[in-house]
Amino acid sequence: MQKMLGLLKNNILLIIVLALVLVPLLGVPSYQFYIIERGLQNAIIVISLVILLGYTGLLSLGHAGLLAVGAYTYGLLVVSAGVSPWLAIIAAPVLTAIMGALLGIPSFKLTGPFLVVTTIAFGEIARILILNWDTFTGGPYGLNGIDALIPNSKGMYFFMLALVYCVAVATQRLSKSRIGLAFKAIKEDEIAAEVMGVNVRRHKLLAFSISSFLAGLSGGLFASLTGYLNPDSFTFAESATYLLMVVLGGMSNVTGAVASALAVTGLPEVLRFMARSRMVVYSLVLLLVIRFSGRLNVETFKKVFGKKNEASLGGGE
Repeated sequence: MQKMLGLLKNNILLIIVLALVLVPLLGVPSYQFYIIERGLQNAIIVISLVILLGYTGLLSLGHAGLLAVGAYTYGLLVVSAGVSPWLAIIAAPVLTAIMGALLGIPSFKLTGPFLVVTTIAFGEIARILILNWDTFTGGPYGLNGIDALIPNSKGMYFFMLALVYCVAVATQRLSKSRIGLAFKAIKEDEIAAEVMGVNVRRHKLLAFSISSFLAGLSGGLFASLTGYLNPDSFTFAESATYLLMVVLGGMSNVTGAVASALAVTGLPEVLRFMARSRMVVYSLVLLLVIRFSGRLNVETFKKVFGKKNEASLGGGE
């Protein structure tokens, strides 16, 4: 029992992944299965915000625009250029990382609300370009006939699950590396970090690039899952939802980000039986979670299980 509590305390992310491995074996209906896949796809973009906001302290409300860049890169390469989906899923995050690096340049001199407005503007510019460049993107009619990365739904599910786990573990290790410590130093005090020898500009640019790469990867997976793209999927409301997910998960907590992405993605579907009132209840639930977010997070559960472990040890004596 003590070993199980210790395992649960230190490997919550692994336990979440192992629990999700069992989902295809439970005979989940296809639509609910798709919602879980969307939750995994959202988990990647939420982790990207953990790096940008949680580690580096740079707030972005334009990640829906980066998601759009990745999604349309994948979709256009597959549909218009006839490129293999596997090459397209590599090209999507790379191009998005380049766009993110360009977006990160204003962060050298802009901070706080000014940087937020810049990211919002980027997101809206990306959406409007997609909407009006109809000869290339399909405009308001959307882009149809996008081939899936893996045609088999279960194969795609396990691929995404493994990808989320790898991205999450890599992000956790990044936080303990020299680059991650530099990110955190910038978040605490840019001037002090620069005095200590941290190249603030380079690390800000790197944070934007890594975050954008993951957002582009999430966008490519989104295009693969849906098979159809429309500008309405990349509005400011989506960026705000991703920010909500990362806040609920604990800002710099990767495991919390994964759990939050899955929960917030699935909650509206759980409440679907309430028909018209479901969005009201959904909003109330989110408000309550935000109100008690200081208590309802992964670190709290770790402490609870840690106390139980200590109590069991004391009882054994």
